[in-house]
Amino acid sequence: MLTFSAGAVNAWGFLSLGGVFTSVVTANSALIGVGLGGADPTLGGLAAVAVLCYVLGAAGAGRAAGRPQRGGRPHRADFLLLELLLLWAVVGWWLAVDGDPSGGGRTAMLGTVAAAMGCQNAGVRVAMGAQMPTAYLTGLLTGAVTDAVTDRRIQWRVLGTTALLILGAAAASLLERLLPGAAPLLPALLVTAAWLTVHARTGTRRAS
Repeated sequence: MLTFSAGAVNAWGFLSLGGVFTSVVTANSALIGVGLGGADPTLGGLAAVAVLCYVLGAAGAGRAAGRPQRGGRPHRADFLLLELLLLWAVVGWWLAVDGDPSGGGRTAMLGTVAAAMGCQNAGVRVAMGAQMPTAYLTGLLTGAVTDAVTDRRIQWRVLGTTALLILGAAAASLLERLLPGAAPLLPALLVTAAWLTVHARTGTRRAS
């Protein structure tokens, strides 16, 4: 659910919030350089906002996911709550302006969504480990290709994760064309479902 939602967020952000990505820091860093070089200062500025807000979201989620709760154990699902609140804030804002925000509003939405993606990536890293990314796949895919060539071992999980990201982006793109007002709803609903799933499993474990 989180990987699918990440694909949806990146596609919707790219199509509707200024042509930059919400969690692909490598690409956005290159776009900042494009802006600094004078080719497209506006695009570079939007990319800088996305990177800055991504960092802030990652810092918040890292703190939330690692914060001890009763008994001294970290509450791993807190980052999902932070992420879904940010995503639902954008959904409400998007609907309030009928999918046509002002320039400043669009930039603020981009920053909010980028912060949500920072939350997701950092929270997943703390909760599930560095080998389970949901939105940045370059290193993961590189490792999978290397393993396939050197060890003749196919990492099906990596291929599945990549496919889910692509499908999420495709779904958001389709919604953006057919039902523009509903496009930001998709990632918000998926992250909410992921949070509810974690809490349901936690409750079952406690009952056991």
